Amino acid sequence: MLVAGHITAGSGLPPGTTRRHPTWGLTFVTAGTGRYHDARHDEPIGAGTLVVVHPGHPHWYGADAGGWDEHFVVFDGAVFDCAGRTGALSPDRPLVHGLPVRRWAARFAAFDRPRPATVDARDVEALDLLAALLEARDLVDHPRRHGPVGGAGWLARSVELLEGDLTEPLDLASVAAEVGLPYETWRRRFRAETGTGPYAHRAARRLSAATDLLVHTGLSVRDIAAATGFTDERHLIRRFREATGVTPRAYRDADEAASADGRTATDPPAT
Repeated sequence: MLVAGHITAGSGLPPGTTRRHPTWGLTFVTAGTGRYHDARHDEPIGAGTLVVVHPGHPHWYGADAGGWDEHFVVFDGAVFDCAGRTGALSPDRPLVHGLPVRRWAARFAAFDRPRPATVDARDVEALDLLAALLEARDLVDHPRRHGPVGGAGWLARSVELLEGDLTEPLDLASVAAEVGLPYETWRRRFRAETGTGPYAHRAARRLSAATDLLVHTGLSVRDIAAATGFTDERHLIRRFREATGVTPRAYRDADEAASADGRTATDPPAT
C-alpha cells in the first residue's frame, strides 16, 4: 500500500478530464452520488459503490453537486498485477455496486494506518486488501454464499464484526457485548437466525476468502493461509480437506482444468 484515507464532500476527478493512474487504487463511496465513465462504461455511483482503478486504464469518475464521502486506498505490488493478468481484477468490471456501507467502510478504513515495517507484514497487508476486493465482488455476484447482511441491527452488526479482518484473532464475547446481548443469548440467537454458530460462521468466511485467492491468484498455499487468518499452511490444508475432501492444490488443479475445458469453475466449498 502507498496511501489510504478518507475524504468528506470530495469531488472526484475534474469534469471533462480523463486520467490514467500509474498505480492501482480504490474508492469506496459512503455518501453522495456521482458517475463513472470509461470507453466501455457509463454508470452511476452511489453509497455502497466500490470503484477499482487499474494502472494505465483511461477513466473518469466524479461526484454530483454537493460531493461525496469516500474511503480510498492507493496501492501496488506483484500480487495485484498477478490478479490483473488472470482476470481476477479486470478493467472490464471497474465497479461493484450495492455493498453494505457500514461494513465495507470499516473494512477499507482499516488500511488507513501506518505502513508495516517488515516485508512479511507488508505482504500480508497486500493479501488482505486483495482478499477484500475479491470478497466484495463475490458478495454481489453470489450473495447466498455470504449469509445475511441485513435484517435486525444486532445480526447485521454481528456479521460485520465476524467477517472483519480475518488475519486478527477475534474475541466472540466482545462481539456479543458490541451488539448489546449476553454471550449465550447472542450465540443461540445467531445460530437460530443463520443456521450456524458464530465461530463456524467466521471459519467459513476464512475458508471462502482462501478459496477466492486459491482460484483467482497464483499465490502459494502458505501465503493464502497467512492472508486469511489460518495458523499456518498445515492448518489451512487440514480445514480445506475437511470441507472439500481434497487439498488446496488439488482443488486449484481441478479448477484450472475446468476452466481450460470451458466448463463453469467449481463454487467455493460449503461448510
